[in-house]
Amino acid sequence: MAALNDLAELQTEQRNSASSNVDRVSTLGLCHIINDQDATIAGSVAKCIPAIAAAIDCLAGRVRAGGRVVYVGAGTSGRLGVLDASEIPPTFSSPEGQFVGIIAGGEAAIRHAQEGAEDDADAAVQDLEALHLHGPVDSLIGIAASGRTPYVLSCLAYAKRLGCATIGVACTEPSAMSKTNIVDYMISPIVGAEVVTGSTRMKAGTATKLVLNMLSTGTMIKLGKTFGNMMVDLKATNLKLQQRSRNILRTVCGLRCPKSDEDLDNLLHNCDGSVKLAITTLSLGVSVSEAGRRLDATGGVLANLLEQVSTPWLPQNSESQRYLLCVDGGGSKCAAAVLSVDGEYGQGVSSGCNVTDIGVEASIASISLAIQRACDTLPTLSGKSWRPSFFSSVWIALAGHDRKHIAMAVDKALENLFARPQGTGLTITNDIELLAITAAEKDDVDSAVVLVAGTGSVAMSFKRQEGRFVRTRRSGGWGHLLCDDGSGFDIGRRAIRIALAALEGDTTARDRDRGFVHKPASQIESLVLDHFRPLGTHTHDFDLLSTVLAWPSELVKKRRIAQVARLVIEASKSDPEAKDIVDRAVEALARLLTTLTRSGQIDTQSSVLVLGGGLMQSPAFSNAVVQLLGEKGAAFRHVEVVEHPASSGVRYLLHKRHD
Repeated sequence: MAALNDLAELQTEQRNSASSNVDRVSTLGLCHIINDQDATIAGSVAKCIPAIAAAIDCLAGRVRAGGRVVYVGAGTSGRLGVLDASEIPPTFSSPEGQFVGIIAGGEAAIRHAQEGAEDDADAAVQDLEALHLHGPVDSLIGIAASGRTPYVLSCLAYAKRLGCATIGVACTEPSAMSKTNIVDYMISPIVGAEVVTGSTRMKAGTATKLVLNMLSTGTMIKLGKTFGNMMVDLKATNLKLQQRSRNILRTVCGLRCPKSDEDLDNLLHNCDGSVKLAITTLSLGVSVSEAGRRLDATGGVLANLLEQVSTPWLPQNSESQRYLLCVDGGGSKCAAAVLSVDGEYGQGVSSGCNVTDIGVEASIASISLAIQRACDTLPTLSGKSWRPSFFSSVWIALAGHDRKHIAMAVDKALENLFARPQGTGLTITNDIELLAITAAEKDDVDSAVVLVAGTGSVAMSFKRQEGRFVRTRRSGGWGHLLCDDGSGFDIGRRAIRIALAALEGDTTARDRDRGFVHKPASQIESLVLDHFRPLGTHTHDFDLLSTVLAWPSELVKKRRIAQVARLVIEASKSDPEAKDIVDRAVEALARLLTTLTRSGQIDTQSSVLVLGGGLMQSPAFSNAVVQLLGEKGAAFRHVEVVEHPASSGVRYLLHKRHD
């Protein structure tokens, strides 16, 4: 066990510089400080997704074999475990006792603190002995924000000796929990210092809740409790659930459903209120008893059963593979565009999915969410969980895909997601190649250069071969640590440096004690401070450097710094300092591009320049780039600014279909 005097070394016990003045700001400013810190939590959990996914697979296998999942914790951690365990039976119709929550000090501790309970290692063993754990199938989740609670460590050790699967959830690393050999799956979302030092009911508690939600919900999904994202394993036990049950039946079974609520309710009654059994009965056209037998034969997984019938999730007047899909998976956002063969169009957006930044699992999740949101905008697909069979042709253009070690993993994941290998209606490329299709539409050019300036920057050249454009060379795109000159990150970083330099030369502690109020010396300094400083916070109370350094990950830092770029570009119209930053960025992008044009492979006079990325959506910025290129002797035959690459991509797929 770690000594108590080591407590201050835990991440959750550190002082948070962003909230050092939380007791002196306005109520509005206080709320902004808490909210800004809360916004960092999801990123910390995202880093744990591989461990969470592995734990879910383990839990699902054991629960399917009849095992139980036991949550143990003390204080806030224990209450969160009890809460999650309590919500599973009513949410997913799972049997009572399948998920069990235990808190140090017993049920009284749920509402009232029990002094010393978290340190009682013997009580931990006694509490678990009462459950008569069965090692081969039961699992235990030990929850402790500090990773060192004696009660929780004792529970994990006891369960491990019996052969149970053990999962640890802590918000510090390394921890006493992670250093032992009693945890099979260690999940450690590092949320950093709390707004109120040591109050782990806040950020650490929220991160823990997110992890537990994912573990239990993921396990239930793996057990077939859902069909797509619809909670089909429910029983209509009240008016709300009765209406939800009717809605699910009509969404999944379409015209196979009885038209009246009364007939649907009679069917549900005959199925003992089970929506899953009613879906099986309608989809297969068999008796309730036969539907139950077939459902049991597939382990209760509705999707496996309905694969045996023709597109049961679509209404009978719909067609399979009537749609085309293109996904533009960039670093700032993931955009999906869906187009039907008869021209119906929909689009959806989710968070950035650069696989280099967030990993394969998180990237796939973001892609799937963007697709679902795009489908929901189509009248014919709204409310339905998207399926691979909807799409006859799919193009996934993904940032970071051109790194070979990543491409192999993401290609396999995408092939699984769309249930088809590449080449049979599935194309996977780097996101830059999606922009090149704009050039393919120009019959009078045989080469193109794509220049992207968003959060990052990169340039690529293309040559026409057999009717399509094939990439020939690349310049830049090495990431913000090594390159990305001229990008949003580059511009934002320069602006923040100017603000920091001005603040360092600002005032002494004595000046502040005398009530000196700093006035920004330049427009750049002002816009940076206004952008990052919480509302209600005075400049002399705000530590810009600590705020930037406290952001939880390199990805968050990169994105937030890049957000400043648009402000700088707007300010450059009137502020010389901002204009200098923008001019430097434009010069850097011109260098990227001329590296390609000077190779002799690109004749700009007979080529098209395609501009993409968030910065290029500003006419002032893109025009400055084009003007400088012309001055350097690189004037192009055509210049195109692409605003919605996914939309262009899906229309290209439709054009190919007609060809």
